[in-house]
Amino acid sequence: MSRRRLLLAVLLVGVALALPHAGLAQYNGGIAPPDSATEGGSQINDLYWIVMGVTIAIFLLVEGAIVWFVLRFRRRPGTSFEADAPQIHGNTRLELVWTVVPFLILVAILVVTIVKVPSVEARPDAGDESLVVRVAGHQFYWEYTYGNGVVSVDTLRLPVDRPVRLELVAYDVIHSWWVPELTGKRDAIPGTTNTLDFTVTRIGSFRGQCAELCGVQHAVMRTTVEVVPPDAFDGWLAAEAKAQAAGASELGRQTWEGVCAKCHGLDGKGGYGPAIAGNSLLADPAGLAALLAEGRDNPQVDGYMPAVSGSWPGDGRQLEALLAYIASTPELAPAGADGQGG
Repeated sequence: MSRRRLLLAVLLVGVALALPHAGLAQYNGGIAPPDSATEGGSQINDLYWIVMGVTIAIFLLVEGAIVWFVLRFRRRPGTSFEADAPQIHGNTRLELVWTVVPFLILVAILVVTIVKVPSVEARPDAGDESLVVRVAGHQFYWEYTYGNGVVSVDTLRLPVDRPVRLELVAYDVIHSWWVPELTGKRDAIPGTTNTLDFTVTRIGSFRGQCAELCGVQHAVMRTTVEVVPPDAFDGWLAAEAKAQAAGASELGRQTWEGVCAKCHGLDGKGGYGPAIAGNSLLADPAGLAALLAEGRDNPQVDGYMPAVSGSWPGDGRQLEALLAYIASTPELAPAGADGQGG
């Protein structure tokens, strides 16, 4: 290999390594993980950098050795192409080194991981009262239910500096709750309840995404965690409980935008799913409840729709809120529904 070709190869490798970092620079600094707002997330980031450092060191060592061997043992001008290269036999000491050193590296990573696990799990101290929120994964939205019965779709509101325990369940396929700036992933599996403990130490808005491929609309299964001061959270939770009980909350709009609109469009005129704006079923509580609970799988006639209401409150509050929102939205409501045209 000529020096010019070798230089070109090195430049191409450098460009290949730099492009992903440049392309991702707008997202949390490129390949670097985002700064974490929880202790467990910080421990995960520490593990990331430890493994990244070891990986980079091994990469540079191996690639550097390859380049050195290419230059040191390249065919010299005037050498016959038919001449055999020197026959080098085994080196016991070298073979022991490249067997033992990788083993020791893996053991070191294992030890560090085991030491970090308790902090990553973030179990609250004895006597600490965690805020427990039930998280239900559906195709294709997240539903949050607080202890007082308040329901929220795709947006989780939490108090800062208070231990939180998420109880994750699923009603169709496996989902995975993940907000990178807070903590690690945790799967929501049908028939199983998994828990995730953490304490957010910074006020702000944090974006997340389902991290398990869960179907054709997996990409729209996003979530937002709004972290607010404790007093603001307590006030919101109490006010939202009264509003949802009285049917005057934003639950209907949240349900339409987070559950229905992802497939049928914000205006109900179609997207991945068919147009449903003005459909008489939107004003039929019994028919709509059956469709949401059972789904539909008739490709020849109606197409496919997953069941989406597996964890809605048994008192019908969320369905009533959805129907009320549809009836009050002229572009969605069927003709004659509460005096609205569709």
